[in-house]
Amino acid sequence: MPKPTIGVLGLGVFGRSIVNTLSKFDCDIIAVDDHEDAINHVEPLLTHGVVGDFTDFHLLQAAGIDTCDTVVVATGQHLESSVLAVMHCKTLGVEKVIAKVKSKTTRQVLEKIGADRVISPERETGVSLAKHILHRETTDIIQLDRDVSVIEFYPPKRWIGKSLAQLELRKHFQLNIIGFREHRNSDLNIHLTPNYTFKEGELLMAVTESQIVDNFEKIINLL
Repeated sequence: MPKPTIGVLGLGVFGRSIVNTLSKFDCDIIAVDDHEDAINHVEPLLTHGVVGDFTDFHLLQAAGIDTCDTVVVATGQHLESSVLAVMHCKTLGVEKVIAKVKSKTTRQVLEKIGADRVISPERETGVSLAKHILHRETTDIIQLDRDVSVIEFYPPKRWIGKSLAQLELRKHFQLNIIGFREHRNSDLNIHLTPNYTFKEGELLMAVTESQIVDNFEKIINLL
């Protein structure tokens, strides 16, 4: 299977974090930014870096954006720039275009013109942090979209020694346990069976409906 080619348009804090993370995996990275120092900063990590205006169709084409499997429009400062970037990427045949936005209006516009995914990093991080503050039983909450969240938490004392099959969390509470960590810094273990027994001190990770997260303390105390 050929390695993917990812395009990143805009190298602010968000764009650079994407490039830094992608560079740890086997993929080609093409980046475009109108500041030469931004390109120079991450150049060792790039397959190809271009200094220029990513709203310029011909520049994107020359940069090789048409070879990308996915492109991230990593700046949401100006609606016009984001619109042009998304439209150009789609015209060039990019299969998946992900765009960062800062407002509901921008989200609606970019979705209308073909963005495959629209994200609001600041808002999504803020929502997750607020829920984490409110739900003291959890260690982390990640809202995947409006209706689905990933939640990490320690098992309640009444769960210790009981198995997944006994508690039937998915059936009764739409709580899908997808893995566990032996301690906070250990790797996530996803090899679970119905006979998996909850242990004290382990961190559990589950996928569930966002409305379940909002009532999490009540739910786990029912078992």
